[in-house]
Amino acid sequence: MKRRYEIMIPIFLVGMIIIGGLFGVYLIGKEEGEFSFDLAGSVIAGTIGGFLITLLYAKWRKKRKGNVPTVDERSLLIMKKYLLIVLYFVLVGSGAILIVLYAMGIQTIETEILIVYMMILYMIIGLGAIIVKRF
Repeated sequence: MKRRYEIMIPIFLVGMIIIGGLFGVYLIGKEEGEFSFDLAGSVIAGTIGGFLITLLYAKWRKKRKGNVPTVDERSLLIMKKYLLIVLYFVLVGSGAILIVLYAMGIQTIETEILIVYMMILYMIIGLGAIIVKRF
């Protein structure tokens, strides 16, 4: 039963990523009136390629290091504390930014600015997680 789930879960995840990507391609093509098969091929190839690279790396790591876990309890505790701190920092920081913007008289925010803000947040949180994982 466990082996069955080990096979089904990655297949399900890859399938959902491909479906989401193809839905995105459909939405992009909806504006232009045509479905881009080149873009759809890129979505499928990129997803499967990324999955295969991850799978090969996991097999190589297991062959090289055996059953040694990548993280221990101490690392998980440090990561949990980091993510809790970041959660409150993002919530309080974003709220403070919104209050300052409202006080300045800005009543609307463009979607592009929100995308850039979230992208920067994700990059900072990801870099912090990588750094915290090393300790």
